[in-house]
Amino acid sequence: MKHQARLTASEFHNALWIRRQVMRKVQIDMSDWFRADVSAEYAVGLLQLMERRGLTPEALLRGTGVGAAQLEGDLRLTTQQDAALLANAVRLTDDPGIGFELGLSCTLTWHGLLGFGLMSCETLGEALELWVRYQDLRTSGFRLVAQERGDYLELHIQDLSPGAPMRQCALERLVTMTARLGQQLTQLAMPDIEIWFKDDPPDYFPAYRDRLARTRYATRMCLVRIPSGYLTSAIPTANPVALRQAKGQYESLRFKLGQGECLVARVMNLMPLADETYPGIEEVARALCMSSRTLKRKLHGLGVNFRQLIDDARKNEVLRDVLNTSMTIDEIAMRRGYSDAANLTRAFRRWTGESPSQYRSKLSCRLERSRSASRTHRRGFSPQAAGGRGRAG
Repeated sequence: MKHQARLTASEFHNALWIRRQVMRKVQIDMSDWFRADVSAEYAVGLLQLMERRGLTPEALLRGTGVGAAQLEGDLRLTTQQDAALLANAVRLTDDPGIGFELGLSCTLTWHGLLGFGLMSCETLGEALELWVRYQDLRTSGFRLVAQERGDYLELHIQDLSPGAPMRQCALERLVTMTARLGQQLTQLAMPDIEIWFKDDPPDYFPAYRDRLARTRYATRMCLVRIPSGYLTSAIPTANPVALRQAKGQYESLRFKLGQGECLVARVMNLMPLADETYPGIEEVARALCMSSRTLKRKLHGLGVNFRQLIDDARKNEVLRDVLNTSMTIDEIAMRRGYSDAANLTRAFRRWTGESPSQYRSKLSCRLERSRSASRTHRRGFSPQAAGGRGRAG
């Protein structure tokens, strides 16, 4: 009988630790990339768009693991399957901007039952509130947060699966869809809606520039920016009874899908507090009905830690504050919990590569020109007046 070498206690614990890390990685991938994430109706829309370009469904579906039965009814694709479809579309069309193309080609019916609810809302503002609230029914891989700032409503978009493949393509699809909702629902021209992206423009952006809403890059924020005056625009297909019925179905569908908000989104929803300060991990854990140790463990399993989330939340608030030229950098530092302006500036350089003053001077002048144009547009803006002179073709 062959002698088997015994592991020392240290070697045993090392092997056990490695096994746990491997299993944790598998679990993260399974929960984040292989969960039922994206409505199959968007895949059907992609197939229709590619068919108009002469591509067969078989070619697009090859190697994705998506079967014909998965494209029917209320079924969903995993993040990985959605990424595989987008990758095939890019490869077969040689168009890395296919996310933009999908957003531009999307009709309200692509949004399924949520699209029906959007069309049943009375105003654009009510429809956007519905879009944000029930976005997880369409995709749980992104989170939308609505915030009012000055004369604008900002819809901030956060990627909850940033390590998954084809995320820029998926993000461009969602951003473009969101930016087009106003014109689609009201049938009014809305030229002052803006799209902001965090990073520099990709090489394929010029091919889409003239078809997109006004788009700004290198802003360190990802959002759709909508003038507040647009929010009262009437939706001609409004139906309060149908909307109530649709909302009831949304809650039933959410329960059926098991689509609760992910932990990261639940933590981010608690920041900042009403007094503009940021909660500690003990306070957040209590609000989520768990111990701080459990919260740390769960966040670690998702590849993030509590300090990162606080930093991200503070960064988003600081970026918006810096664009408010009525506030000094010292005032912003005090408001956001920094000991002085120098500490804020160091953090800001880490986020953006430039000082707050440089960032403010680069973007504020552009925003002021945009704001002036928006105010000129809104001086005579009302749903009735716009209906006579601002309809989209």
